[in-house]
Formats: sequence, C-alpha cells, structure tokens
Amino acid sequence: MNQHPEILRQLKEGSYKAFNSLYEQYFDLLYGFIFGLTRSHEQTRELVQEAFIKVWINRQKIDMNLSFKAWLFKMAQNQLKDQLKKQFNNPIFEDYLIHCSDEQLSLNEQDSFDFEAFNQSLAKAKEKLSPRQVQIFELTKEQGLSATEVANRLQISEQSVYNYLHQALSILRKEMSAFYTLFFMFFLHS
Repeated sequence: MNQHPEILRQLKEGSYKAFNSLYEQYFDLLYGFIFGLTRSHEQTRELVQEAFIKVWINRQKIDMNLSFKAWLFKMAQNQLKDQLKKQFNNPIFEDYLIHCSDEQLSLNEQDSFDFEAFNQSLAKAKEKLSPRQVQIFELTKEQGLSATEVANRLQISEQSVYNYLHQALSILRKEMSAFYTLFFMFFLHS
C-alpha cells in the first residue's frame, strides 16, 4: 500500500508538483541504494535521473495498490542490470573479464553473465529458502528497505531481520555459485 495515494493520484494526472514532491522525498534514498551497487557517483547520478524520467513517462502505469518506493527501486535496479548487460558486451569489459578469470575471481564460464539465466537461477535458489527468508531477502535486497523498515513492517525485531537475511544469503551464495560475480554485485557488497 502506498504511503501517499493523493500525491500519486496527482502524479498520474500529470502534476509536476506531485512529481517534484516524490523526487525530493526519494532522491537521497534511491541515490544511496544505487551508489551501494555501483560505487560510482557519475553512474549513480545517471541511473537515478533516468529512473525519475521513467517515473514521469510511465506515471499513468503506477499501481496505487503497490509500494511506489519498491517500484522506483526495482526500476532503477533493472536499469543498472541493463547498463551492466551493455558493458558486458563491450570489448574493453571482455578484456577485463579475461583478466579477472586469470586472477581466478570466480568467473566459471562466459555465459555466467546471461541475465535471463541469472534471474532463473535466482528464482530457483529462492525455492530453497523458507517463506520468511524469501520475504526478508526481497524486502531488503531487492526493494532496498532498511532492516528497521522491514522489522516495523513485519513486526519482528531488527536482529531477527539480520538473522533471516544472513541465513538467506548463506543459502543463496551457495546456490548461485555459477553466478557469484553478479550475485555479489547485486546483493552482497552493499
């Protein structure tokens, strides 16, 4: 459920004031989330700006029953995946991957960077988790919520959130070994 249904309704109707309000409210949060994944201010600024441009372009598609924050963060994360996909096809990046392979940084096969296979593998790996582990993994790592926000939402302690997340990441790290580099980039290093 969205925290600001009136602002979203106005945005869907084309209110630039409502858009600015959401921009101001979520810019820093989204910036921090994306910077945690990229560690590049330039790339982060670009991705955050693109995400908000997409919000404006797709404003009429906003689902009032879903979390705007989760939608925004998922959109930005998908843009990052698309950007990485383009980088993976860049000859300079291929040279870097060869270098990493020579340094044995867990690149097993060239197709380790197939995003469809990565997403399918992640979905299959999540089946090994308990329902609570899946829920906490998705809220923290895919939607970008803090442990405090998750604890409040699920009415459990923050320590429980950390415990479930640690268990989930341990299982997923083993299950996603063929995609360790991508899994690390998206879920472990931030």
